[in-house]
Amino acid sequence: MVGRVIQLAMSFVTTMLVTRYLGPGTYGRLTYVFSYIQLFLPVCALGMNDIIVKTLLDNKENSDEIMGTVIGMRLIVSIVCMICSVSLVALMNNDPSYRMIAILQSFSLAFYSFDSIIYFFQANLLSKNVGIVLSLSYTLVSLFRITGIVLKKDLVWFGFGMSLDYIIQAVLLMIAYFRNGRKLVFNKAYIKELLKRSSHYMIAGLLVVIYGKVTDILLLGKLVDETNVGYYGSAITLCNAWPFVLTAIIDTANPIIISLFDHNKPLFEKRIRQLYSAIFYISLLASLGILVVGNFVISLLYGRDFLPAAMPLKIYSFSTAFSYLGVARVAWMQCNEKTRYETRIALFGAVVNVALNYILIRSFGINGAALAAVLTQFLTNFVFLFAMKDTRENAKLILDAILLRGVLNREEDTNV
Repeated sequence: MVGRVIQLAMSFVTTMLVTRYLGPGTYGRLTYVFSYIQLFLPVCALGMNDIIVKTLLDNKENSDEIMGTVIGMRLIVSIVCMICSVSLVALMNNDPSYRMIAILQSFSLAFYSFDSIIYFFQANLLSKNVGIVLSLSYTLVSLFRITGIVLKKDLVWFGFGMSLDYIIQAVLLMIAYFRNGRKLVFNKAYIKELLKRSSHYMIAGLLVVIYGKVTDILLLGKLVDETNVGYYGSAITLCNAWPFVLTAIIDTANPIIISLFDHNKPLFEKRIRQLYSAIFYISLLASLGILVVGNFVISLLYGRDFLPAAMPLKIYSFSTAFSYLGVARVAWMQCNEKTRYETRIALFGAVVNVALNYILIRSFGINGAALAAVLTQFLTNFVFLFAMKDTRENAKLILDAILLRGVLNREEDTNV
């Protein structure tokens, strides 16, 4: 949590300074190009991040081989994705500056492979290492960004800065991993098992990126203009500045919740409800706060030139609750062996989001994109779960969490 707080503070300040320095149009171009790169992040991940904690807990004696195989597989795929992402940007945009920015940003794909080490530390309850790495990494990246502003560097400098974040983090994670007496061993015998466990998450991850991070920005760039992408990107940056709290809660709770499944099912379900409830009400409180102070925050942090970002900021903030309920769902899906449904859920979300964005952006511009995000997360991570028999139990747990049923009572703990 401390590491995330430091990361939040540095990232927030430097992003604000960079955004003000570049202006809505140039910042919009940077964000627009990176959206193409983000399309390939879930392919590079191979769905491994969603299954690695449980896999490590189930095979503690073979941790080095599992980690070596995961990173090796991801690195090979990432190199291919680097080539594909730059080619896609070149195909969709004739401007040479787009291609240069894409090349620099594409290095993030290869170094993203090493973030699997984070989950090794989580599985072994050694998250202090991750906190130290994140703090040091963001300190160095922040210095790089501020140097660019002081020296009045161009877009290329800040384009590479987005990859530098991943590069430094990868190097520091490797150092921390080896200092813990570990090693990486690539074992082909694990490839089939790992892909079998992660395939549903890999496909789902790609679809989630489409409906959660990319479609709105790409369609805004094509249907409106890059300046509006800059406004929208600054709003999303503010909305994403605080959910590190939710990520820390989920990452800390998941190993504990997973360990309860086999020997204490009632307590497992209670802990799931408590996790869902915490996510929902923390998110709701944050969204209400943004609703009140949104205009002031935009004006203070970005300047009055960015005031058109205030309304999408307020609207988009209400998507956080259901978005992170979807993230927290992973533990329940894994333990109940329902991971195959993640693909269906994500496919539904992708189709709904593309349709909503196309309709609402044409009618309401950046406000339409924000509204599409809220509706997509609500329909995908709550309503659609009721439509499938095998996920209906999870939907009911979410409903119970929102209504605080079976969340606050203490009798259940004493009875089980």
